[in-house]
Amino acid sequence: MTSKVKPYTGRRILIWFVGFFMVIFTANGIMTYFALNTWTGLKTENSYVKGLNYNQEIHNAKQQQASGWHIDIFNKPMKTIDRFELNLTRPIESLPPISVETHFVRAVQEGFDQKVTLSHLGNGVYGSPIKLPLIGQWDVLVVVNAQNGITYKYEDRLLVK
Repeated sequence: MTSKVKPYTGRRILIWFVGFFMVIFTANGIMTYFALNTWTGLKTENSYVKGLNYNQEIHNAKQQQASGWHIDIFNKPMKTIDRFELNLTRPIESLPPISVETHFVRAVQEGFDQKVTLSHLGNGVYGSPIKLPLIGQWDVLVVVNAQNGITYKYEDRLLVK
């Protein structure tokens, strides 16, 4: 039994050549489409300006550490509909804060971030009802605006069940 092998002609080589590049361009087009139409990956707005002010951030962090202010979050993990509470301990001689705000950020999915202002409940406890739409991991940023002009920040990660 003899098999017939087709000879490599110019037309056959051209078809293989064009087919190869069509596969490459199709794969690149699909990857480009998904790269441009999915999450941008942007974590920090105005990163250049924040980079220029990095030394000021280091100075603020050292001031915060030396101030004696400390933040503890009570309910970890928490439920999707729950009460978010934290304990803010500060030196006796310092004045109470002007405001305590929390920013809940869903790191893997945009559109669900929330900003909540906490109320003083007494004895250094601040809290507010919160309704987070999804279970999973959330980043929380607590921003305390003190009366001395210093902004205290605390970041943590919460598991929502």
